[in-house]
Amino acid sequence: MGIFRRFTRGELHLTRIEAFSDGVFAIIVTLLVLELKVPELHQVTSAGELAHKLLDLMPKLISWMISFVIVCKFWLNHHHILSLARHADYAMVWLNSIFLMFQSFVPFPTALMGEYAANPLGVSLFGMVMAFNTLLFMVLHAYILRNLIRPELAGTQDPNIIPKSFIGVASYLAGAALAWVNVHAGFAVYALTPLFFIVPPVYTPKPAQDTRASGHP
Repeated sequence: MGIFRRFTRGELHLTRIEAFSDGVFAIIVTLLVLELKVPELHQVTSAGELAHKLLDLMPKLISWMISFVIVCKFWLNHHHILSLARHADYAMVWLNSIFLMFQSFVPFPTALMGEYAANPLGVSLFGMVMAFNTLLFMVLHAYILRNLIRPELAGTQDPNIIPKSFIGVASYLAGAALAWVNVHAGFAVYALTPLFFIVPPVYTPKPAQDTRASGHP
């Protein structure tokens, strides 16, 4: 158990962790767009051929848009949960690093889904990867809430925020399952899922109720 206690040590500055995380997110969104390549034409002056090629590019374009929104949603919520911590310990650094590692994997299932948009396995794999990434994010969030939350923020967070986050996991898995029935349904579910946490949740505790009788000091 001693090795696990070592991970709870350390008081690392959050600024370097935030800078590293922002850099990884920036690289991810850059890699996503690299799959959108200008189509090659046999007749460079043919508007009809170009229109046909652009139409063929639509699955990749839609995959890019969905992934871009999801990654931006992760980045925004990631910024929020790191702002809750008073400092970082080694456990938080490694949980954050593992989360970022699988975030950096996102361009692969995105490219796979765009290239093989009619293949249920390709579309389904995207949802499974996103569900797993959501679980990793939840673990990081839960660790900060339990061990590193700033004292002035204690009691101001929604106590049900982690259970509520399973909505995202369930939605991505539902999209992955639906892809085997209809790939378009899978795409639709993936596009709608980020709306659940498009902005970080805010919870303000209710003020203590005044129990004094009306009209009496």
